[in-house]
Amino acid sequence: MAFFSRFFAAAVFLGAITGCSTVLDDYTASAPIASDVQQGRGHVYLIRGLIGEVFSRGLDTLADKLRLAGVPASVHSSYSVGGLAEDVIQNYRREPGPIILIGHSTGADAAISIAQRLREANIPVGIVFGFDPTPIASPVPDNVELFINLFQKTNPIGGGVVKSGGGFKGRLINVDLREHSEIIHITLDKSPKIHNAVVAEILAFVSAEHQQPGYTVAQLGNGQPAPPQRFIRPYFLAYVVPPSAPIEIWDSGIQIAVQPGENLHMIADNYRVPVWLLAQVNRLDPNRGLAPGTALIVPQHMYGNQNSGAGISSFAR
Repeated sequence: MAFFSRFFAAAVFLGAITGCSTVLDDYTASAPIASDVQQGRGHVYLIRGLIGEVFSRGLDTLADKLRLAGVPASVHSSYSVGGLAEDVIQNYRREPGPIILIGHSTGADAAISIAQRLREANIPVGIVFGFDPTPIASPVPDNVELFINLFQKTNPIGGGVVKSGGGFKGRLINVDLREHSEIIHITLDKSPKIHNAVVAEILAFVSAEHQQPGYTVAQLGNGQPAPPQRFIRPYFLAYVVPPSAPIEIWDSGIQIAVQPGENLHMIADNYRVPVWLLAQVNRLDPNRGLAPGTALIVPQHMYGNQNSGAGISSFAR
């Protein structure tokens, strides 16, 4: 109770100093609009946080963008987790399809709780997006294929680093936006940059149609494809997005061995990955040489989203 008292006070304070504006920027699509996604492609459930009618209004705009792109979406309160979980279960049994959960603040905590309820019902969850969950969020259950945590570790009323529970075999991505000072806890759900990244990821996920499940093929600088690489499973990735870098979701990764003569910049170009990300994930200085045979983790886009990577999830069929 003490945590939620502090949460309430901080939320009211932040609302006062920011004016609680609900005026949203125009949507600039970074992914193609799909007109054939609607039928049999599941549903996106967006869950507000505490005092969500005031502080989580960006979820309404995000839901509109998803529906415009042909993906069914609905916005819900976080006050009745059990009731919403039961609705999701009944909807899935009536029309099976990928389930995607998006929660802001305590709504992100609620999304994990709903995923746990679905696990008890033997129902898989395609993607869960956490928009700055709290530090007391539960571990991610093993029926979740992909958890993407878009958060700011420095936020006093959010900032939760999400972890997995026992038996987790999916992918868990913690994307720390602390260096993007234009975003704070009560505007993170309203950010057009985040909306664009989330819509692109969801469209790529529900539309995934690839011939090599679980593999990625990079296009090398000489125009020749690299040997197919299997995505790492389970996969855990955490990175801090630099202030000048776009907010992009890297949802998977492969392991490679450095070849003679290669450096980090060459590898980044070959696999179309930012040098800063490759260096950060592998804890390397981008300007230092690499010994041949060194093992590197290379982040990728599993569903071909903004990248040459290709792959598929059983939940996306």
